[in-house]
Amino acid sequence: MLVFFKNIPPTTQKTDLIGFIKPAIKRNFFYRLFKLPGAIVDVTLLNLLDHEKNIVNVDGIVAIMPDDVASLVIKQLDRKVVNGRRITVREYHTRSEENDPRKASGDVPQGIIDQRVGERRQYELVPW
Repeated sequence: MLVFFKNIPPTTQKTDLIGFIKPAIKRNFFYRLFKLPGAIVDVTLLNLLDHEKNIVNVDGIVAIMPDDVASLVIKQLDRKVVNGRRITVREYHTRSEENDPRKASGDVPQGIIDQRVGERRQYELVPW
């Protein structure tokens, strides 16, 4: 399962994030009962840059296996403090244009589909 870590401090490195997650993985039920720990498969940090305000936020996407362990990690780490900043932890969902309900239905007029005035995202995503 992909787990999304939002609002990580800019000074945080991949090793810091891994060190923050590992204790939560070792505290899970499967590890204590069966010695079957979850595993961190991949860690990606994304810089969120606002060129107008000169603000840098960092978000992380971490692949944790199995899914049961990832769910427990989300419950244990959500709203915890990392390097002095409270973060949000939730499941990451990938979006696809093919399963967008606005485009799947042929009954919706094109004017409603293109109704959005501007882009809602505030930052430009840059992989780190």
